[in-house]
Amino acid sequence: MSTGISVILCCYNSSARLPLTIKHLALQKVPGSVGWEVIIVDNASTDGTADTARAEWGKHNLTDVPFSVVSQPIAGLSHARDMGLNHARYEYLLFCDDDNWLFDDYIERAFKIMNSDSQIGVLGGCGLIEAEQPALLSESLLKFTTVWGPQTWAVGSHWVYGAGSVYRKSILLELKNANWRQVTTGRIGKKLVSGEDVEICLMSHLMSYKIIADDNLKFKHFVPLKRQNINYILKAAFWLNYSSALLNGYFALVNNKPSIEQIINQDLLSTAKSLTKLTVNLVYQKTIKFRTVSIEQKILYYQKCGQLKSLLTNRQLIKNQYQHIKQLLKTVKTAQAFTSH
Repeated sequence: MSTGISVILCCYNSSARLPLTIKHLALQKVPGSVGWEVIIVDNASTDGTADTARAEWGKHNLTDVPFSVVSQPIAGLSHARDMGLNHARYEYLLFCDDDNWLFDDYIERAFKIMNSDSQIGVLGGCGLIEAEQPALLSESLLKFTTVWGPQTWAVGSHWVYGAGSVYRKSILLELKNANWRQVTTGRIGKKLVSGEDVEICLMSHLMSYKIIADDNLKFKHFVPLKRQNINYILKAAFWLNYSSALLNGYFALVNNKPSIEQIINQDLLSTAKSLTKLTVNLVYQKTIKFRTVSIEQKILYYQKCGQLKSLLTNRQLIKNQYQHIKQLLKTVKTAQAFTSH
């Protein structure tokens, strides 16, 4: 497998966002010794995303950088990324979202970091919020709508956010060949399940790879006006916590917990108690004290609702995933095994 970087953009109706994203890719300052390519995955778009991607890349006359557009008619980020994996020619896969504007040294830095240590499984960057103007929300509220900032938790918690992250193709191929199935399916229609990136990170960690982040890998994370509203924030709060609960099997194995059943029961009880207490307090605050419920309180309420909903409806799914991971870890190669070969 060639050493270099395959930049993979998974797009669903991305025509409006692609021009600036592609422009920042075209402005990358990559040494001639580093091979790289750009792959656009058109994931069941209906707005001419593929044509826009070709037209925008063509404006920059980068004939020495391979560029391709592939189609994935099956909706869902996991399916789109799998298609990108199938077409990537290089070992390092940079998943760049259609609203990520990479700084011009991003690819060069990412390559150097990944190439410096074969034990690094996943590398995360540092997102900076770039709100479409005039901004409709404060920056503190915008932070609820997107990933941002230094990922200080990466080493200790073993995951990074997906925007701007870099993965080893050999790990993903190993998992694919072992028939690993992700419990996080990605956003499909109105079901906004997320966490695919966290799941890959946790699986990589269980295979003994390092999960790290570098603050010098900077990119701007564009937040369009349509995502700058309270309804979007509340929906995101619900689905993020819904998705997090799906990963309980991984958290159990990472933290050496012996019983997934016990973990689910504890989380279910704790979440139900927290939501009940929060609901009573909010009703009292609104009807007795006549005080307005803050946006932050609403966000917390939706977070608890998402977590409880997931634990109630996905109990067996979480348990099955736990057993699936345990079996898989008996067959896949670890970081040390890859290195020794």
